[in-house]
Amino acid sequence: MKLSQRFSAKRLRSAFSLIELMVSVAVLSMILVIVFQMLEQMQKTWKRTRQSVSEFKDARNGFEEMGRRLGQATMNAYFGYDYVPATLQGIPVRYGKEIIRQSELHFVSGPSSILFGNSTNKSSGSRPGHGVFFQAPFGFCYDRDKENKNRLQYEQLNNLLNAWGYYVQFNTDEADRPNFLNALRNAPKPRARYRLMEFRQPTEYLQVYKIGLRDLKSPKQTEVYRWFGDGLFSVNSPWNTQIEAAKDLTFFRTTRPIAENILAMIIQPRESLSQDASKKPESLAPDFLYDTRRWQWSNPNAAGAAKSRHQLPPILDVSFIAVDETSFATYAARLGIDAVDKETKIFPVDLFTKGAKLEEDFTEAEEILKTLKLEYRIFSTSIRLRESKWTDTTP
Repeated sequence: MKLSQRFSAKRLRSAFSLIELMVSVAVLSMILVIVFQMLEQMQKTWKRTRQSVSEFKDARNGFEEMGRRLGQATMNAYFGYDYVPATLQGIPVRYGKEIIRQSELHFVSGPSSILFGNSTNKSSGSRPGHGVFFQAPFGFCYDRDKENKNRLQYEQLNNLLNAWGYYVQFNTDEADRPNFLNALRNAPKPRARYRLMEFRQPTEYLQVYKIGLRDLKSPKQTEVYRWFGDGLFSVNSPWNTQIEAAKDLTFFRTTRPIAENILAMIIQPRESLSQDASKKPESLAPDFLYDTRRWQWSNPNAAGAAKSRHQLPPILDVSFIAVDETSFATYAARLGIDAVDKETKIFPVDLFTKGAKLEEDFTEAEEILKTLKLEYRIFSTSIRLRESKWTDTTP
């Protein structure tokens, strides 16, 4: 065999056949597909994790903000005579029967169904879970100085009293968007969500003094709650749902969302268990309702009414049930929930109404969320009220 023929045969023997090349390309394609799928899955997981962390961070921030505010609640309580009317020689008089704790302020926490009853404002849905309303020296004012419109009239007075509160409500975000966004022809549709709402009542329009709670004689429970439930500077103010500001100089939205996708807030007032280990956490508020004026609208001699009279609870155990945006958006799209009137209530109305069933209710709530395929977290903390000067005057 000639030398050139030997080299040609060697080159033919060392080359790939067409079948070998096709198999190699197929294997390489499979490897690339697997790699790309892994990268896509990792990207989705990273994106979902980042989104979840960001959303639950919003819930934690709202949780912490609420804790700081609640810790500053005050009653400004003092001791004074309990005057009793009498008649002396045909002349109506009154005399001091005993010295008792007095206050013009009000603290109340409990199920929203009790605090609000059937009252709602326009364009709002249900208010699940619990709410809390109180006064504290935040120095929050609204009116502009008459001589200098660039400053507030009382901005130097940092300890002025304000009425404050927190609750969960199902509503849309139209009123909280910039006006130019709502004016666009292709503006995004309103997002209906459960939100943690913050109630703020400026010093200039503090209603608790205007109503004169101390002078109410045998009032109904709803009358005592008017300072945060009725009027233009209340939770139910029509101003809170107006997209455009009213021309009235005193126009002010008293509510604003501070966290989204909070399905419920649960508040359990309790005494310090270190004082008496035998007491159960729910003993102070078996029905979750703690009202410093319960003595005024209910039986004043009842144990709960006597204990809470003008006294802040020592500790509030507060829990949030939060869900992430992605899972709730999927849930809302599946059920067609795109407006307030299409709300599908997640929890039954009798959930979180009995303190003794708190753990059972949390278990039931978790089972409901798992069934609905909602990713959730429960945040819990204990808030100690600084101004609480707890004394148990009951036998």
